[in-house]
Amino acid sequence: MTWPPMLMKIHVKNETHDFGFWLPIFLVLPVALVVLIILLPLIIVGMIIFWDSWGVWALKVLWAAIVSYWSLHGLEVDVQNGNKYVYVSVV
Repeated sequence: MTWPPMLMKIHVKNETHDFGFWLPIFLVLPVALVVLIILLPLIIVGMIIFWDSWGVWALKVLWAAIVSYWSLHGLEVDVQNGNKYVYVSVV
């Protein structure tokens, strides 16, 4: 079973700064769900009214966003330029 990403590790280094921190992504999910639940009646009414023009497109975009978020687990980005360094890892 695939789990959604829980943490994001970010490390930045240049001539003057060298810092890293962990960003807890799992804390964003409850807030996003509360906002979605509050806005859900408006979203449903809007999709019913505008089904022919952008309702189907909105469903496809929502599904693509959920699948993209779920697939972030294991993503690593490592960018270096001379003595500048940025590393992002999604756990």
